[in-house]
Amino acid sequence: MPLFSNRGRELPEAILPIQEAKEAKIAMQQRIADSLSTKDNKLKNSDVLLYPTGMSDISHIHDIISLYTTATKRTVAIFGFLYVDTFKVLSKIHGYECKLYDATQSDLETLEEDLASGLQLWALFTEFPGNPLLGSVDLERIERIYDEYDFLFVVDDTVGTSVNVDVILHCDVVCTGLTKMFSGRCNVMGGSVALKPNGGARWDIKKRLKDRYTNTNFPLDTIVMERNSADFEERVIKASQNAQHIADILRKHSSVGQVYYPKGSPTQQLHEKYKRPGKGYGYLLSIRFKAPAAAIAFHDALDVAEGPSLGTNFTLGCAYTLFAHYDELEWAEEYGVVKHLVRISVGIENERFLDEVIKTALDAAERAILNTQKRRNQSSKPNVSRLIPVPRRAQPSCHN
Repeated sequence: MPLFSNRGRELPEAILPIQEAKEAKIAMQQRIADSLSTKDNKLKNSDVLLYPTGMSDISHIHDIISLYTTATKRTVAIFGFLYVDTFKVLSKIHGYECKLYDATQSDLETLEEDLASGLQLWALFTEFPGNPLLGSVDLERIERIYDEYDFLFVVDDTVGTSVNVDVILHCDVVCTGLTKMFSGRCNVMGGSVALKPNGGARWDIKKRLKDRYTNTNFPLDTIVMERNSADFEERVIKASQNAQHIADILRKHSSVGQVYYPKGSPTQQLHEKYKRPGKGYGYLLSIRFKAPAAAIAFHDALDVAEGPSLGTNFTLGCAYTLFAHYDELEWAEEYGVVKHLVRISVGIENERFLDEVIKTALDAAERAILNTQKRRNQSSKPNVSRLIPVPRRAQPSCHN
């Protein structure tokens, strides 16, 4: 029986490794379930659904919300400044009014006040930690709020990873972009939705998601993703160690204004509440330099691959705000995402290589600051030549 078609031609099942893909799918579901589980709370592979991309996770969550409302005005909360595509998929593709809150304790109070005043939320989306500013939110407090006001609570753990953080018991759904560190090789896409054991009962989310689920993952993609993810935990541990090492170096440098990384951040105490014992703080960090010239010089001298993705086995850098928010720079800056932010997704290379790469880029940033200061000093000095009177040309004598 034909399962796939290609430009009008039916592809027989025999030429695709269907059985191998089925086995790879089950293996991946179990791998994700095991990674999300704790000693006291075990997930089954049936608690995990696989999708072709990370953003398709968000769209399928929308499908569940849409079953409960036909209202023209549907509001969801975005808690913290999230990955750009999450915001755009919800607001532009699915037409939600997205109420954006910053990720502070005072914003939690504002959220509670808004709900008490009659705000009807269908869902709240957050990341742990956030991308690109790596702040961590108080999941337990949000859990208490959504218990009272009955909205869907969705956490994206793509940056934190289930290896490093334990978040599923505090929300209804955990979404993960498997394209990122779960795969690591940057050669296949995928996403997953994991459902909290005994969670989402009021929304009947498990039954509704499973009833509507169709496996649209291409068989070869599933096989490649499963192979790539076999050493997921080991790679996360190594990349997290590298990132923490780089964050420590950056924070000591005179050209750096702020390093956004869970360890050493203002929200580290919150992050520690959900961090798994003995595990790291993640592979992603962002840098705000003291001067735009330093950011530009660092970025241009950073001898790693460049691109807006993250979670690759190789280190990847980018001018994040210019990539993600070029047409809305002022709006992004209102939430602390400055124009010249540099984001680094740290890979699993050896530490000596990364030391040399970062040192070279920091040297360039330091030179840029010194050159800027030198130009300022020169421009502030009085122009001596302008202070010396210029003799007038001799006028012809009327006596000659």
